[in-house]
Amino acid sequence: MTVRTVGWALGAALAVLCGIAHADRADQLFKKGKRLLAEKHYAEACTAFQDSDRLDPGIGAKLNVARCYQEWGKLATAYRWFSEAEQLAKELKDDRAKKIRSLIDELEPSIPRLTVKAPADAITTNLVLSLDGKPLDPAQLGISQRVDPGPHQIDYTVDGRNQEKVIPIERGGSSELVLDLPVKHRKVAKQAAAHDDDSGGGGGLPVGTRKLIGLGVTGAGVVALGVAGIVTLHARTDYHHAIDAHCRGVTDMCDAVGQAAAASAKHRANIATGVSIGGLVAVAGGLIVFLTAPRGATPIERSDENAMYLAPLVSRDGGSLVLGGAF
Repeated sequence: MTVRTVGWALGAALAVLCGIAHADRADQLFKKGKRLLAEKHYAEACTAFQDSDRLDPGIGAKLNVARCYQEWGKLATAYRWFSEAEQLAKELKDDRAKKIRSLIDELEPSIPRLTVKAPADAITTNLVLSLDGKPLDPAQLGISQRVDPGPHQIDYTVDGRNQEKVIPIERGGSSELVLDLPVKHRKVAKQAAAHDDDSGGGGGLPVGTRKLIGLGVTGAGVVALGVAGIVTLHARTDYHHAIDAHCRGVTDMCDAVGQAAAASAKHRANIATGVSIGGLVAVAGGLIVFLTAPRGATPIERSDENAMYLAPLVSRDGGSLVLGGAF
């Protein structure tokens, strides 16, 4: 007998011994799993059955795992183990394949479904997605997934932004989740918005013109308030001068000159009050027009061909505004 033959024989003997040891350990785990399942310690029981299948894979071992998860209520997990058992039975041409298929068909209607979707035209280039801590290929978006009853966590990252959603699903139920993802048409929308900014938000006036009008109206209001103040001051001075000079300091003892002067002063004061009100309205309106103009526009440029001026004109009998310019 050669050394090679002896080595082969020893290797074969060791393999047999290891196989026997694995089979014994698998049998022990199977018995442990049965005991724990009877005590309804599902997590430990299913783990024991899985370890038994790992040591001694077989149709029966996989069916034990599947039944354990089914009794625990982990229906989608049970489905996967039943499917593995069916596939193995078909490969071995085992008669149990048909029976396993009937078990799967009976289980199928009660398995919850979860569909994770992306919006139409969503950008998924840099999308990282996981379901219950396990990676989910973006190619599976829109495809119904079998899941166990209970809450399910969907985590996804896009453009460095982390999102987390938890979806509860009952036995036999179904649910859909549409991810909050950037979409392609938003870029077009932003370009359209920028165009609206340049054209005054679709109102027919360029933003620069709107701001110019707003500033002009506000300036007119400020000047009007200034003119009104000056007119009021002059009217007050003239009124007191008329009372002192022609009315002996009493309003009901005025001569003809005093009455005319006092009446003129009152008239100008009333006009000034009206101008003040108009000035306040102009200031408020101009600020609204200026502040509501869309942002991002080109700053207003002054030139000799496009200029406007507003100047007060004050006289003893009242005040006025002079508006002029070239466009």
